Amino acid sequence: MEGHFLALQRPLSEKEANLVLEMRDINGDGVLDKQELMADLTQINVKPCTTLPNMHLTREEIREIFTGFDIDGDGFLNKNELTQAFGMVGSYAPLFKAHYAMVHADDDGDGLISESELNKLIDYVEKTNRRRLN
Repeated sequence: MEGHFLALQRPLSEKEANLVLEMRDINGDGVLDKQELMADLTQINVKPCTTLPNMHLTREEIREIFTGFDIDGDGFLNKNELTQAFGMVGSYAPLFKAHYAMVHADDDGDGLISESELNKLIDYVEKTNRRRLN
């Protein structure tokens, strides 16, 4: 099983790194220790991000976050990759968000979000984040 840290194909921006730290730093000391890293790699005890839901992300930032979770590098986002990306952006129910995002953006019904469908995915992320902020 691949962990969240192995999924990234590029360096994190400072904003993304701070979000990762906030989500993974279970005891809140500002440092990722071995237990917190292992919890991340086994996908347990991850705190929901509290900063990102209140932060306005540009379309390009959303695109970068989601395309950064193309774990297998095939140029498509599957439901597992979407789930991990929604976790990164602070969703409290990333599996459900991934499911509804797939319904909204997967025009050809192949279970993958392609480059041509990415704008619809970004529309969905913006719409759901905007609703949460209002």
